Amino acid sequence: WQSSAATCVSRIEPLREELRTIMLTTLKSRAISALAFTKTTPTLVSLQSKLSIPQTIANHRHHIPCQHCSRSFSTTKTQLFSSSDADSSSNSVYPPPPSTFSYSTNEWHQRCKLAVSYRISCMESWDEVIFNHITTKVQDSEKEKDGPHFLINNFGMGFDEVTASSLVKVTLSGKQVFPPSSAAKVPKGRVFGAGYVLHSAIHATRHDVDSIWHCHSLDATALSQTTFGVLPLSQEAAFALGKGISYHPFEGTANDASEQPRIISNLGPTNKILMLEDHGPLVACTSIEEAYATMYFLTRACTYQMKALSAVGGDLDKIHMPKEQIVDQMLNRIDKLGDVPGQDQEDVQQSVDDEDEEKYDIEKLMFDYAKRSAERKYGAHDIYR
Repeated sequence: WQSSAATCVSRIEPLREELRTIMLTTLKSRAISALAFTKTTPTLVSLQSKLSIPQTIANHRHHIPCQHCSRSFSTTKTQLFSSSDADSSSNSVYPPPPSTFSYSTNEWHQRCKLAVSYRISCMESWDEVIFNHITTKVQDSEKEKDGPHFLINNFGMGFDEVTASSLVKVTLSGKQVFPPSSAAKVPKGRVFGAGYVLHSAIHATRHDVDSIWHCHSLDATALSQTTFGVLPLSQEAAFALGKGISYHPFEGTANDASEQPRIISNLGPTNKILMLEDHGPLVACTSIEEAYATMYFLTRACTYQMKALSAVGGDLDKIHMPKEQIVDQMLNRIDKLGDVPGQDQEDVQQSVDDEDEEKYDIEKLMFDYAKRSAERKYGAHDIYR
């Protein structure tokens, strides 16, 4: 890198006058518009060619902070995409799908949100080489003849490689769904049997579930190997307990469809967390935002608990175990976690009438921050393609 940079610097001087001419011409013609920039870009690119900048440097993705606000732009060469614009409101704004693929707008937005979820999972260390899965049900796919369909990662790709268009759409039987023959051809993907068995069982029977997030987080998986279960030792644990936690005994690798009825029975009709004993955590939620927040608090609670138990040699008598009354109080407070402070009943009613926030959507706020972080790390253009 240093050698290449030194070579670039030594060769800039002969071309300085050429670059100065281009800039003066642009300024004189008031060429601040996108059209003028487009006209000068080929010349600037040719300068890059003359400088013999190595391709690895030329294509290096940079994160350029705006001097006038906190927004960050992810760029490669002349491409700019504002990460904060990607999902700054309830109306998600994503770049259009590649011209070689044919998706509905809704499905493309779902693909973008799921793809960035895989990147988030990687950042949280909730990945294991090419294993584990996050899935989401394709909107309105239950109306299809072979529906509902869900999106899953292409087996063989790491979580940090997943893109919106690489996701595989499958039926509940595990068959890949392709666009109509008139549409552009979509490459055949790989569907991992263990992921299909686990996720399809829940998508088929829990109609309230939109997204399922499963991982082998070290501490959560270690905790699943104990008989303690998740204990109410922290506010993060209270959040997880408030979602309802079920437990499913270990039967081996989850690639046997005969296990599906027992998975569903143990999860139950309303609980959103399933601790797969000797295997790892799974959350099944009404949105991908809720799934992320639930997995975050669950894994955090497991880490606290494992460290605390390790510190006291597993002796529960040395753990601050809250009494039942306090546990109920913890759960009640979690329910009010998103309340906006400083509002009396009249203020709340006024907020409802004015369509202002009366309660913060903490799960969405958490996901949006994690999403921005992933875009800064990997580049929005690399995820949403």
